[in-house]
Amino acid sequence: MELLISILGAAGLGHMAADFFSRYEWMPDKPMKCNMCITFWLNCVPFILLYGWRGVLYTALASIVSELYLRQLL
Repeated sequence: MELLISILGAAGLGHMAADFFSRYEWMPDKPMKCNMCITFWLNCVPFILLYGWRGVLYTALASIVSELYLRQLL
């Protein structure tokens, strides 16, 4: 259950970061304004430190959930 909450929280964090960075025209589109990209890069190191190499899988899952947030909210 803790892992599921971590993945959902990481997806939400990535979605909010992509929304925040989309305000600025001078920032590059990828990885800063793409939901999947920014979620992956923001959460890659924390998940690897917490869960080892399985953290890469959890980061990828969080990226996909972040993209689903975007599709459902727009």
